[in-house]
Amino acid sequence: MPLRRLHTRLLLAVSIPLILVSTTLLPVLHVHMETRLNSLSAEADALLKVGQEALTRDINESLNYALAIAEMPGLRRYLAAQSLTTLTDQQYSLSDLSQLSNFLTTLISHNSRYTKLVLIDNQGREVLRAPRSIETGPRISGNLHVNTDYFIEASKLLPRDLYISPPGHNLQFELFGRDVIPVVNVSTPVFDATGERRGVVLLSLNWDYLTDALRQAMLLDQNANTLLVDAQGKWLLNEGIESIDTASFGGNFAALSPHYWQAMQQRSEGDVIVDNHLLRFQTEDIRTQRYRSLAGTIYSDNASHPWKLGVTLPRPTWFSLFKEEATVLWFLLLTYGVTVAFGLFWAFSSQRQRELRQAAQRHAYEVSDLYENAPCGYHSIDKSGLVVKMNRTELAWLGYSAKEVIGHINYRELITPETREQFEKAFQNVKDNQPGSAECSLLTRNGEPRHVMIQGSAYTRNGRFVHSRAMVFDLTERKQLEEKLRAQAMTDPLTGVFNRRYLQAQATIEMSRARRQNHPIALITIDIDHFKHINDEYGHDIGDEILKNFTQIVSDLLRQEDLLCRVGGEEFAVLLPNTAIEQAQQVAERIRASIEEATTLVEYEGTQQALKITASLGVTSVRDQEKSLKPALKRADIGLYEAKENGRNQFIIHTQ
Repeated sequence: MPLRRLHTRLLLAVSIPLILVSTTLLPVLHVHMETRLNSLSAEADALLKVGQEALTRDINESLNYALAIAEMPGLRRYLAAQSLTTLTDQQYSLSDLSQLSNFLTTLISHNSRYTKLVLIDNQGREVLRAPRSIETGPRISGNLHVNTDYFIEASKLLPRDLYISPPGHNLQFELFGRDVIPVVNVSTPVFDATGERRGVVLLSLNWDYLTDALRQAMLLDQNANTLLVDAQGKWLLNEGIESIDTASFGGNFAALSPHYWQAMQQRSEGDVIVDNHLLRFQTEDIRTQRYRSLAGTIYSDNASHPWKLGVTLPRPTWFSLFKEEATVLWFLLLTYGVTVAFGLFWAFSSQRQRELRQAAQRHAYEVSDLYENAPCGYHSIDKSGLVVKMNRTELAWLGYSAKEVIGHINYRELITPETREQFEKAFQNVKDNQPGSAECSLLTRNGEPRHVMIQGSAYTRNGRFVHSRAMVFDLTERKQLEEKLRAQAMTDPLTGVFNRRYLQAQATIEMSRARRQNHPIALITIDIDHFKHINDEYGHDIGDEILKNFTQIVSDLLRQEDLLCRVGGEEFAVLLPNTAIEQAQQVAERIRASIEEATTLVEYEGTQQALKITASLGVTSVRDQEKSLKPALKRADIGLYEAKENGRNQFIIHTQ
């Protein structure tokens, strides 16, 4: 036995320190991992913000540069002079042309962001190019730009509007120095001082320069990689990334790196772990206000926008964390190894006992708190019905304090007289040691009823009833929802009048009342003339306004006991209790005339228009021997169709 006890203590002396080391180290490492991930996310956010600012700045500067050139007075005069017969007739001298050409060549040559500037007249002819050494691109034949996207789109634009050819599509490359580089064309119309369109300015952007500037701006971490793709998954950077499968400029990033592309497609921005890398990305749309700068409106190929700008960083691993925390790990192991001999087992036992006591106290508090603040009411009543317990929730419903209720109020006094019988039956079942439940209404302090469901059971001692234990569920919201759903089921949501279901149900009631009292009932069916034409020409929104205005006009003409219902798209029915066919004829004529005279004001294509409509009506009476409204509806519809065939805007009585 002593040897066995020694073995047990030795086992505990070895196992307990291991447990303590693990429970101490793992939370530290977990917190450190969370800290590293948060730091990584913050770093990615910072890099992405820097990249977004650099991209915004460079694109805005490029667009403003194009606008400034397009608004140069000398350039406008030169384009205006192209419409004259010969250069000698022009108001623009050859020396002015040379100065303009040299000035533009200097501008382009000294700015690495641009490769060329081309001035194009209204016929698509190239009239000036800077610098003059740049050859015409592969899509231009004989210096004619008339069939290019940048000329076609810019020719439609207003002053200060811009068109940007989508990068990565219809790829263009130019010889820039000794390198062949991709270019993106920016074009804007040129107008003279009188507002007359004179031509188009084409500015080709050095896309290598812009993307290199973006990379340099985001190169704060050597492990970071920049991503820029368009809406179709085309790669927009001049170089790929070794850590993931990417292509050169214009390549199919979506096909080469589907995991990254799918993650970026699911949201407009956010971060996600892909292939053990943190990917942080956001949507960039150069057509939005942030990128317009001084421009009016920016146009481009909608299928290529918006872009996705992103950054990837390697995700930290547990191995790296263990490697970083090796000193702490050895220190903890050494500390717990030394303290094994000095009674860790007994300290652990006493700590465990304290934890158990604290857990029991917490459990008792939680049980008490759950009882008092549960989402449902709890109460206990003795055999006579006197309240002996009630939680705060139910007291709050009733508007009383615990001192006012417990030991002073019989629970029956809190039940409305109409539902007290159900309560008594359920309470008797509980006193008989059987489950009891009842749907009742409680009277609150201010006299308002509160619908509840009470479910109770008996608490007994030595087989004798001591008090009840009841749960009370608030049914107020459910009752309100039931009433709301009942109303929605019987009401047309667009016009607010009753629907066909309500018409049939109410007609059964009215027909029974009419047979008992020997009163007549009439029925009118109404159909708006040419309503499909209104929907086709003006749209369904205008059609909805017509329907709502129509129901308002008809409702104003009816008595309180009359029933207007929408039974189809533009078809309505009016049930007229205590109304003979002659009176129904007068009602139908008033409705027809009022509809014909009424005007509906609608907003269509930015202007207010007045629309007039007419309606065709069928009138009949409901017969005493009929059990439902269906035969009368059929007769009224026959009259309505006859009114349609006779030219519309009239009513027909059909009683056969």
